Amino acid sequence: MGGLSSPRFQLHFVLVNISNPSMKMLFTRFLPALCLVAILTACTKSVEPSTSGAEQGAVTGRITDEAGKPLAGIRVVIEHTVWVATYVYATTNEDGYYKAELPKDPAGSWTAKAQVKKNAYGQQYTFDLHPATDEPFTRNDKPVRDFTWKLSGPRPGTAQVYGAHVDVYQWGLDIPMTGVKLVFTPVAGETLADGTAAKLIERNVVDHAGTFMARDIPIGKYTVRAVYPGKTLLLDNRKDNGEPEVQKTVVFGKNGYLAETEYNIEFWLSE
Repeated sequence: MGGLSSPRFQLHFVLVNISNPSMKMLFTRFLPALCLVAILTACTKSVEPSTSGAEQGAVTGRITDEAGKPLAGIRVVIEHTVWVATYVYATTNEDGYYKAELPKDPAGSWTAKAQVKKNAYGQQYTFDLHPATDEPFTRNDKPVRDFTWKLSGPRPGTAQVYGAHVDVYQWGLDIPMTGVKLVFTPVAGETLADGTAAKLIERNVVDHAGTFMARDIPIGKYTVRAVYPGKTLLLDNRKDNGEPEVQKTVVFGKNGYLAETEYNIEFWLSE
């Protein structure tokens, strides 16, 4: 837990022969002082992250999933905005709270970022956590920077999203690709990467930076089918030797040149 922890100290016993008059006098004189030291030591404040919010000279915050469940053991990286390779680190406690003291030197502003790693569906994923605000801060601001694990939705300050994407490529198909819709059905018994329940998702294919894709799908395990009025469309995974089928299994991974926390899968689309 954050804040003041329960007193923790050790008592060490020493046997002293006080039959000697000189030893008896020293023991009697210094015993009160020794007791005072023991009491002060027991009341020392814990260095655990605080739950009380803003603190002078430190950045504090909490990390949760979208349901508000705390995420423990998450590393927060606080980076100076001017000085290269100047970092401060913190780790969340069991209640999702963290605290990092900010040095006086170098002066200036900092930013905070956090990620979570997860093994699922035979893959290892790294997720950027969503900041409540991505504004820089100084040690005098009493900054609070909270984060949430989001599997979909827009990333701050960019045109990118947290979800994965399905890239589709025409194979002998003469239809407008932006008229195609992909329908994702969760595989029975599988949850999303964050452990929450998966739902049926429909996404229209869009032209994003020259590639046709369905965007912002929460990472999970699905079956997918392509829909276009009056057509029976077939999907074929570009990375395996399977046959074209009306329905294919989706496990997101790394295909092509992607950012660290970007995941996709690629299909040929035919009829």
